[in-house]
Amino acid sequence: MLRTRPITLSFYITAIGATLAAALTSVHGQNDDERPLPDIEDVQSLYRTGQYEKALEEASRGREAQSWNEGWWRLQASILLETGRYDEAYALLTEGLQSRYFSIRLRLIAREAALFANDVSGAAQILQQIDSNLRRSGRYSYDPDSLVAIGEAAILLGIEPRIVLENFFKRAQSEANAPASAFLASGSLALSKSDFSLASKTFQNGLKLHPDDPDLWHGLARSFIEGNRAEMLKYAENALGINENHPSTRVLIAQHLIDAESYDEAIEQIDLALAVNPLHPEGLALKAAIAYLRSNPDEGDEHRSRALSSWRSNPHVDHTIGRNLSRKYWFKEGAASQRLALAYQHDFLPAKIQLAQDLLRLGREDEGWELADAVHEADPYNISAYNLVTLRDKLDEFETLETENFRIRIAKNEARVYGQRAIDLLEPAYRYLVNRYQVEIDEKVTVEIYPNPADFEVRTFGMPGNPGYLGVCFGPVFTINSPATSLANWESVLYHEFCHTVTLTLTRNRMPRWLSEGISVYEEKERDLSWGQMMTAGYKERILSGRMQAISEMSAAFLSAQSGEDTQFAYYQSYLVVKFLFDHYGIEAMRAVLRDLGDGIAMNDALEKRVAPLDELDERFLAAAKIQAQALGGQFTFSDPTENMFEAAIEIVSPKNNYFEAIEAIQPAIDAEDWETAREEIEALIEKSGYLPGDENMHGLLAYVYQQLGEIDLERETLTLIAEREGHRLEPVQRLLEIALDQDDPPAVVRWANTWIAIKPLAIEPWRALFTTHARFQNDGPAIETGNVLLELDPPDIANVHYTLAQRHTRRNPETAKRHTLQALEEAPRFRLAYELLNELNANAQPDS
Repeated sequence: MLRTRPITLSFYITAIGATLAAALTSVHGQNDDERPLPDIEDVQSLYRTGQYEKALEEASRGREAQSWNEGWWRLQASILLETGRYDEAYALLTEGLQSRYFSIRLRLIAREAALFANDVSGAAQILQQIDSNLRRSGRYSYDPDSLVAIGEAAILLGIEPRIVLENFFKRAQSEANAPASAFLASGSLALSKSDFSLASKTFQNGLKLHPDDPDLWHGLARSFIEGNRAEMLKYAENALGINENHPSTRVLIAQHLIDAESYDEAIEQIDLALAVNPLHPEGLALKAAIAYLRSNPDEGDEHRSRALSSWRSNPHVDHTIGRNLSRKYWFKEGAASQRLALAYQHDFLPAKIQLAQDLLRLGREDEGWELADAVHEADPYNISAYNLVTLRDKLDEFETLETENFRIRIAKNEARVYGQRAIDLLEPAYRYLVNRYQVEIDEKVTVEIYPNPADFEVRTFGMPGNPGYLGVCFGPVFTINSPATSLANWESVLYHEFCHTVTLTLTRNRMPRWLSEGISVYEEKERDLSWGQMMTAGYKERILSGRMQAISEMSAAFLSAQSGEDTQFAYYQSYLVVKFLFDHYGIEAMRAVLRDLGDGIAMNDALEKRVAPLDELDERFLAAAKIQAQALGGQFTFSDPTENMFEAAIEIVSPKNNYFEAIEAIQPAIDAEDWETAREEIEALIEKSGYLPGDENMHGLLAYVYQQLGEIDLERETLTLIAEREGHRLEPVQRLLEIALDQDDPPAVVRWANTWIAIKPLAIEPWRALFTTHARFQNDGPAIETGNVLLELDPPDIANVHYTLAQRHTRRNPETAKRHTLQALEEAPRFRLAYELLNELNANAQPDS
């Protein structure tokens, strides 16, 4: 805790004397300059709006005229620091501190200037002086800005953040004249702990009082860097609307553009920041990262050296470089950069937690978890570290299934249900895809299946709050959400993510997301036509309205997505591109492109080298995509005239067959349960439109109509068509299994039960169908296997399951048969058949007399 004592009378006398002397000096100084004395608020406004040179000139005049006013010293030094004149700022503050012994705020600025003037020992000495002053001097004027300064100093001195937040920052925010610094300090503290929600709320509260502060808008934008990018850009634009030269905001936008792989545009933003501050460390670090990502190591080293030219042991530089490499899945290189940052400052926690995540994603778990523990111990308020150590405790309860090529971590109860099916899918996939892409994977692939979506998000992104992902692959490690939490076809997800492992290994993780996703979706559909995606009416409308990305611009497809539908379209676009490339240029060309990417050749350059000129590719691909889109739905249009007046007018002048209007015309027959009429109208509609997936699909309704008419064979054929095209749809499969059981069709029972399990493996019904079918035909091995799974699911007829398992074990293992018989009787004490079986087993066990 910080101790305080009242300032003595002698201190006040000394301060008053100094103030009078400075005032007399300022009067004489003003006589030498006929211009009126600048107003400090006007100069602060110049600074806030980015008029840095004018602000610097006026701040210098103000300080010279009113050297007793600390505000001028702080303002001039802040402008010098913002514009990269670190040595000047340090010299100025060194002079200012000679007569301002107790100023915490001025010393904090001086400490920053000392670091960027590469006087690290001087910065440490200033912090010691702050500590000493706080401990021995006492009671400063507790105006809001002083509270903030003391709080910032306390954070640097290792005081618990919660204490600082409650006793300094929040107190300053509660004052009637709460300064922007109170919200900036509190919001920045939240960001340093990865608490983006708290940071956002704090900055928004500050903006209610200071709507013209670009730093607050920039802070608010930063709080969305891991969330809604549209919001981030909106708030960044608000900051630039006040100060178009705001370097930190330009750098933030550059970070966004780097994530979108729009490197040239990112460099433009960085250059705007460097025009204000040629030594901006984060801006130069981002330039270095871009150069490394473009396989220009010499250029990257040059930018890195310049970023470190002022503060030569600045850990933020390599941390920023490494973080950006890791965001592109260059985890090995990213980890190396974090180690460089830690070499400069061994306790730099941002680098330590990033290194922990990089190592975990590389499968180097012992060191990764150790680092996560160290960060959590050093900073219990770091949300990323807390989430990781909490997750590690949960992983200890998982079961690990080891195979020749995989290490599968899965919840114990789920492992006993579908763990073997996962193995049976992955091992053949390994052999096929590794051979197809001619790649060597030199370690076991780690697969983690999470029954809790929040745990999946922590493992994948460092914190919960990123819904919508079925799985994520880092290379030798990939994670998926348990099928217990979604209705996606989990087998297709598993196959999809492993395909990422193959292509990321071949390219050394140096491939754009669109290509990686496109290949995985393509290989899904090669494996099973019901997996992956199909052309939909929505995709058709997007393609024909010009919202399809050209191949040369595909990198922006995912980052520009503003909704789940946009993201799904990005996946489909990626698939269309990859299918186009495979269909027209073959596997050899694709392998060559992937190898070039691994050698550091840029995506578009690799396509030019191995496939065709980009202009030609773009033209041919867009034309092919439009042909595919036009083929969907026959002559029907899919626009909603009620939502688009222009298209409604066209419909009146030139009537077309609108699909949604055709559906509406069928509804009266459905409402009247006139099934014959409904059948005729739906069959006519489908004959014209063909098969349509998703919400526009009419085959499901047609199957229902067939069911009402008793046309079960036609119903089965129609539902089969759906199941063979859309492998994630459960309802058709459920009905197909019901029909197979009713018609006593064992091969169909096995087929549709397995299809059901591929979507929802924790359901009882498909396992029971398999179990009873195998048991009926005395297929003892499959019957025992499926029966054991059924027991894990705790079915209501568990006694009968035990009894049937006992029957299947009678010849194979009498002791196991007896155990199941006793368990059946334990569940149902009056189970007569079980008593008879038990007597038979006991009799068979008696030795011959």
